[in-house]
Amino acid sequence: MTVRLPDELRTVVMAHPGVTVELFDELTHRAYVLIPVEEFERLKTVAEDDLADSYKAQVESAMKAGWNDPLMDEYNDYDSHRGPV
Repeated sequence: MTVRLPDELRTVVMAHPGVTVELFDELTHRAYVLIPVEEFERLKTVAEDDLADSYKAQVESAMKAGWNDPLMDEYNDYDSHRGPV
């Protein structure tokens, strides 16, 4: 859905190029952000990236941090190793 930009908002956007414009709806008490569509598309792409793409890097990082150490196996069954509470 596309809505035309009212003159008031256009004036604000043009007076502050590159600045994110925040909008507040007093009726619903919801806040909105007005950004150029190019910025939205870039952010949308980042947000929609599948986390599975980062799994390999996550595992490699965990291994470098020592999570493959046999002593860390205790955390696989933490409750039985923690003792009385």
